[in-house]
Amino acid sequence: MRFNLEEVPFSTRGSYLAFSKLGKGFRGEQIQEGIYFRNVHGSAVSSLVARIVPQKDGKKIPYEYETSPQEVKLYDGEHVCKITWQDEKTALITGDLPFYFDFLAEGSPYTFAQPWKTGNRDFYLVNCFRGNSRYMIRSQKGSLQLKQKWREGNAEYSYLYVNGDDSYMLVLEENFEEWKDRGQDYDYICAAQRQKQKFEEFYAAMPSVPDEYKDAAEISAYVDWAGMVSPCGILKRESMFMSKNWMCNVWSWDHCFNALALAYHCPKEAWDQFMVLFDFQKESGNIPDSINDTKVIHNYCKPPIHGWTLRKLMKVMDLSVEQLKEAYEKLGKWTSWWINYRDENGDGLCEYSHGNDSGWDNATAFDHLPPVTLPDLAAFLVLQMDVLSEVAEKLNEKADAKMWKDRADEMLNNMLDILFENGKPIARAGFDMHKVENESLILYLPIVLGKRIPEEIKEKLIQTLESDKFQTAYGLATESWHSKEYQADGYWRGPIWAPSTMLILDGLKECGEDAFVKDMTEKFCKLVQKSGCAENFDALTGEGLRDRAYTWTASVMLVMAHEYL
Repeated sequence: MRFNLEEVPFSTRGSYLAFSKLGKGFRGEQIQEGIYFRNVHGSAVSSLVARIVPQKDGKKIPYEYETSPQEVKLYDGEHVCKITWQDEKTALITGDLPFYFDFLAEGSPYTFAQPWKTGNRDFYLVNCFRGNSRYMIRSQKGSLQLKQKWREGNAEYSYLYVNGDDSYMLVLEENFEEWKDRGQDYDYICAAQRQKQKFEEFYAAMPSVPDEYKDAAEISAYVDWAGMVSPCGILKRESMFMSKNWMCNVWSWDHCFNALALAYHCPKEAWDQFMVLFDFQKESGNIPDSINDTKVIHNYCKPPIHGWTLRKLMKVMDLSVEQLKEAYEKLGKWTSWWINYRDENGDGLCEYSHGNDSGWDNATAFDHLPPVTLPDLAAFLVLQMDVLSEVAEKLNEKADAKMWKDRADEMLNNMLDILFENGKPIARAGFDMHKVENESLILYLPIVLGKRIPEEIKEKLIQTLESDKFQTAYGLATESWHSKEYQADGYWRGPIWAPSTMLILDGLKECGEDAFVKDMTEKFCKLVQKSGCAENFDALTGEGLRDRAYTWTASVMLVMAHEYL
């Protein structure tokens, strides 16, 4: 398998380190084009640590590169430089292609390198202030030379040269306060083989897909595998970031889709991924918008799709009583938070206080000042209360089971009375609940309730979803492509997204629309095959947009190809 290093970072499971080929404007930084060593810890102001610059006799060398899950190769026709992972905190670099590390000290305070000795072994300690990180670099074979200009506590520039006259072997380690020299030498070939084996084992544990989508499945598996980080800082579980490009967080609906991809053969990892946001649940029941190893962000939240997710997990995994009790407690508090704190006008329906709360940040349904009341939120809560009722029954909590079922029925009736007109879904804004005209796909997410929806309304939803209102050659646009508000790269105002696709197709599957679901799934799989695991896709051209190594896109492709094809 090969992948584009300009789109997909080279990393390994558990690591906060990555290598990427970047051009100008990465995360708004004006940088020179090249391959960069990066840090994806949440505390970093910048993820950039060093640029790798092939050179000889003071002149830069043109080079090409190849990638695989186990290594990156840089080569100029006669010389090569190879990079692999010894472990999640240690990269190995070997070859005979001469290069230097540019530690980006210019304009960056307190970034520098210094010689370091421990016992009889020589290192260079690199301090990257903007990255809030430190590294130890040692030459296991070959020589290193530091060129640096020091002035008043800063390096004006800092270059570490690798002599390519003879072959070299470098060890680059992440250095926290507890770092100590392990006193080991490493075998590059063994390390690369071990990485290859680890990825292949992970890939084999992913849900099976039809042979024609093996290429898409393999890159999807790599994006998920390489997107995982170990417990660190405030993270107590192994977690899957949305990406190791710039979306280096876990968001509180993204993690649900990633849990589903892991559920088939990695039950521990799936459960950890599902529960990771609930580790930060407040007493009120609220869960954060997003987390990483250093930050918990509560400005917003995300839609309550966790009941939908738990129901799907229960179909695939053999959950213990303890797990069911844990899920029941936390899901109940999460549901109660919405009812207690997001029904400001007391009409029995909850509101979004911002588009970000819905996950559909800038969808046209939010073109009016919030709060906005949408049928998708009501549907998710109805489904979540249904699932709570089911779990309560499993736990022999009969009174709770009836209570959740009654509350679900009440909210469903309110949704149908207030958020549907002539069988069609609508949006309302403000406390006066005035109608908001829009052509967003978000209105049609109540199909997730499947047969729970009255027949007449269900048929109208199906008819619209299977028409050309949203359907294109590549899938379901998030804003009708006939709408004057449609934008090709408008985030939630047009592009195709993985979560909206799966939620809607899952509901249509429940309704018995197997042929349409199969067709849409094939379109999505072909989209990933064509354009990779992009954050979203141009609905009319299929071009991948924004972050190009997005884990929920990868996970959705794997799950849908397995379940719907």
